[in-house]
Amino acid sequence: MGLADRDYARETPTNGRPAKRAARVSHRFPAYVILIMVCAAIFVIDMMLPKVEVQASDWQVMQGKEQAFQDLRAAKAPVTLMRDRPNPVGVGYVYVVPGNLPPQVAMSVDPIARAEYMLVSPLRAYLQFTTAKALWSIDPTDGMQGGEFWRFIGYGFLHVGLSHLVLNMLGLWFFAPIVEDRFGRSRFLAIFLVSTIAGACLYLVLNAMGIAWLKMHGPGSTLAGLLFNDPYTPLIGASGGVYGIILAAAWLRPDAEVLLFFVIPMRLRTLAIALIALSVLSLLQQGNNAGGEAAHLGGAIAGWWVAQRPHLVDGFFDFFGKRQTSSGTYQRPAKGSLRSAPATAEVDRILDKVRDKGLGSLTDKERATLRAASDAEERNSRDRNGNGHGGRS
Repeated sequence: MGLADRDYARETPTNGRPAKRAARVSHRFPAYVILIMVCAAIFVIDMMLPKVEVQASDWQVMQGKEQAFQDLRAAKAPVTLMRDRPNPVGVGYVYVVPGNLPPQVAMSVDPIARAEYMLVSPLRAYLQFTTAKALWSIDPTDGMQGGEFWRFIGYGFLHVGLSHLVLNMLGLWFFAPIVEDRFGRSRFLAIFLVSTIAGACLYLVLNAMGIAWLKMHGPGSTLAGLLFNDPYTPLIGASGGVYGIILAAAWLRPDAEVLLFFVIPMRLRTLAIALIALSVLSLLQQGNNAGGEAAHLGGAIAGWWVAQRPHLVDGFFDFFGKRQTSSGTYQRPAKGSLRSAPATAEVDRILDKVRDKGLGSLTDKERATLRAASDAEERNSRDRNGNGHGGRS
């Protein structure tokens, strides 16, 4: 798309055709609205489904049973699992008893290890992110578990409560239109999902490093910035993706005014910097939600980075072959077939500035960028149509 094709870069449509295209786009259901509806629907389903047990902590060896536990794992011997009654908030313990024993007999045998379990819906048990389930873990008989990579995305559609859901969806409602209007539905969704994945990845890396640190230096030794929580501690929420969208919007519209808490006016760029600073501070101070802040930070970094290189996510949804367009199968132009032009995100930012503040607000560098983009688009058009140096075969 060239500069002349952007609806807000001209005052009157040519032959009525751009106006029709704009009308079609305006009637399409925005992707961020669909995303909000999906998250809300999953929240309701999650609340309604019956509860199942899911492991909520690593195995804790009972005092004096360390050698017995090691022998059990080395021999890969059968075990019997006994569960106590969960407390009012749905948390209980599962105990490991050596041998394949009837329940009546197992109750009279001293357990050698135990782990917490929680009662959650099957949906949450399947989607929530934990280091143990997404990466790897070992059960009492030394069996390997993990590698459940769908959790890197699935956790972003879960929420622990109504306020958690509402806050994240408000973030999408206010900031997602900036990103979707600029990049389109597919790129917007790709940025959200990439940010969600990046949030889980940073959480995973910091948690794995924290666990390794404890194994090397012993309990009680900490290092600022690492996560020392249990590998079965769940990560839940769309915040990583939302932070990615906020940072992408801040890159596109840094001077846009927003109202913090619906009262305090500030620039979007200032809000983004403040959110990043709070996440870093909470992570360094090992706050109560340090794991969540790690996901926020990972998502924000990904959103900011991809917003400057949106072409990198063009093939995000091309899982089953080449991308299809209305004119057939999409093929990437051959290397060197198109002349280089300024980055799309930078051109779009300048055009936003023109729309908001007029041509007089542009710097000499910004004017030069617009001229270069226009010239490159004109040359590329001639090359494609055979009107310039190239030709049709």
